[in-house]
Amino acid sequence: MSTEATGNTRRAFLWQGLMLVVAIGRRAWAQAADFLRYQPLVRPVLVPLDDLATPSRAFPFTADGVTLASAATPNQPLRINGMVVRISKGDNAPERFKAVCLKCPHEGCDVEFIGDPGRLPEEITNAIGKVSEPLYVCPCHNSTFKVDDGSKLFGPAPRGLNRFRVTGVNATAVEIGEVEEDVLLFT
Repeated sequence: MSTEATGNTRRAFLWQGLMLVVAIGRRAWAQAADFLRYQPLVRPVLVPLDDLATPSRAFPFTADGVTLASAATPNQPLRINGMVVRISKGDNAPERFKAVCLKCPHEGCDVEFIGDPGRLPEEITNAIGKVSEPLYVCPCHNSTFKVDDGSKLFGPAPRGLNRFRVTGVNATAVEIGEVEEDVLLFT
C-alpha cells in the first residue's frame, strides 16, 4: 500500500471517528437538556394503577409546585391540574404513561380529554383529518393536542401542552414527580 493511500485511510478513519463522537455528544446533550427542563413537585402525585389499567384511559390529578426563584413572583405555592394516560399496553414501565398540564398555552383555558374521537368538532376533523386516537382539545378555541406527548396538532395555541414526568410505577400506583420548569416560571 502506498504512503498516500495509507494517509487517506487514516484521514477517513479519523473523520468517521470524529463524526461518531459529535453524534454521540449531540444525543447526550439533547437528553441532558430534556432532563434539566424538569423540576420536582413539592411532593409526588400518586395515581392508582387500577385507574390506568387500559390504554387511552385518562385520570385527572392536581399537583403542588413552587414557583422558581427566577419567576416574576418567586417561591410561591402553585396548584397545577394535570392528566395522566396509559399510552400503550404491556408492562407498567414509566414510559407507558404520559402526563400533561391541562392549561392551554393559548389563553390558559383548561383542555379536555376526548377519549372518543367521534366527539371531535367538525372544524378539527376538517383540519387534521380522521382521528382514531384520543386527543386533548381546548374548548375555548379548539386547539388540539396529541395524548402521547401533548404536542400541538391544530389551533391557535403557540406550542404543545406542558408536561409532567412520570418518575416511577409500583404495584399500586403511577408516581408523577416532576413538571417542566416553564410551568413554575410563567404561571
